[in-house]
Amino acid sequence: MRHTLWMTVVAVMLCACGGGAPATRAAAPSSPSSSVTPTPTPSTTTRTAAPKPKPKPKTTATTKAPAPAPKPKPKPRPVGLVGDTRNALAFAPLGNPGAVTVEGSVPSSRAWSTSKVLVVAAFLDTVVDGDPSRLTSEQRTQITRALTESHMESVLALRDQIPGSPGAAITAVLRSVGDTSTVAPDRSQGSMQWTIRQQVKFMAALYGGRVVSRAASAHILKAMRPIPEHRWGLGSIGAGPFKGGWLRGDTETRQMGIVGGYAVAIITAGVGPAVVQTDGDAAHVQQMNYLASVLKRRLAAQ
Repeated sequence: MRHTLWMTVVAVMLCACGGGAPATRAAAPSSPSSSVTPTPTPSTTTRTAAPKPKPKPKTTATTKAPAPAPKPKPKPRPVGLVGDTRNALAFAPLGNPGAVTVEGSVPSSRAWSTSKVLVVAAFLDTVVDGDPSRLTSEQRTQITRALTESHMESVLALRDQIPGSPGAAITAVLRSVGDTSTVAPDRSQGSMQWTIRQQVKFMAALYGGRVVSRAASAHILKAMRPIPEHRWGLGSIGAGPFKGGWLRGDTETRQMGIVGGYAVAIITAGVGPAVVQTDGDAAHVQQMNYLASVLKRRLAAQ
């Protein structure tokens, strides 16, 4: 009994010291609750990935900002002189001279030097019987100077040669071309009232060879070519024959002539600055240039 107990003690001590063959032990089964996630070593650092930026939404037709509504176009300004009471224009097609258009108005329509054309016409009618070939050299020069330079002494010399009443002779010329309202005096023809409507009718008749005679009309038209110093107004828009009239800064400045296929006339009742001309009188050059430009636009719109 004591020997057996001692042998048992010796066997236990040998096992505790690892002596002899190791005992084979059955591995305990692992369970999910006993699994452990290995801790990474210092050489393998786990980094958290940065979140990817969210893609911007694509712009589609539905996401575009609406285009601003177009602004309404301003209404074009009228190109004529309708309603104007200090300026006026008139025109008529040479092929239809009865169709006269008048725009604007003026309180007075004194003829001033446009009346020189009437004096020359009455002179040709009464002195040389409508035949310019009968003119003397001096008379030709007087006509040319009266209509190109607006030379007063020349036109007075011609008027003084008209037999009887110069006013009656001039009025007869006007009646012959259908003007039943204009009346010319024997003196100071520049102060007579001659509307732009009637001036347009006269210029159309002159162009058509109906003033005095065809030869007389042609002679007048040829002479109605103002000197360069007077080629403002209608001259600035390419007028052929034309004649102007003026006096002072407080009076009318006017012109009548042919522009393209139209008989035309413009007038201002003293609007704008007045510029002294070669004859010593003053004309509203700036305003006449403006009126000529308005007339040009009106004719282009026909």
